[in-house]
Amino acid sequence: ELREYLRVRLLVRMLETRLVEVLRFQRGQVYSVSVADDWSFSSPKLGTCRKGSLSISFECDPAEADELVEATRAELQRLRDGSAAFTEANASAACEQERREMEEAVQKNDWWAGTICDLYFSRCQAVTEEIGTTLSLWWRVRTEVTEGFDAAKATEALREVLPISAASVVV
Repeated sequence: ELREYLRVRLLVRMLETRLVEVLRFQRGQVYSVSVADDWSFSSPKLGTCRKGSLSISFECDPAEADELVEATRAELQRLRDGSAAFTEANASAACEQERREMEEAVQKNDWWAGTICDLYFSRCQAVTEEIGTTLSLWWRVRTEVTEGFDAAKATEALREVLPISAASVVV
């Protein structure tokens, strides 16, 4: 479960980059795109499937909103069906960004405070019952996922997180 969660975090980075490429650089219609995951409504009970949401947002000319929403949906569909693909360079860039941000974050007390608090209330902590063990497990799995993440794993994660049958809402 922890591995899948961390893979989704890397996928979110890759989706954000891809949508910036499509909506900003190819179409020239937005300045930035934000992609985020949210698991806050997922049951904390062990053994239950995590449920969450993936949100994509951007600011644009209101007259172009429907067109950009459709372009976003089309790009997601192309990534799911294989007519567009993540590259190894995309995966490598996401992992490198993760590594660099982590190198900087661990130097800050607020990152440690937030991470320890999040881990203390995590499902992982419910299993290990010791925060040092939980942190060690999280760190080891994060490193393994980052080092082993590639384009195929990104595509697999996308298809699991956003299957064709997934509900979507436009606000």
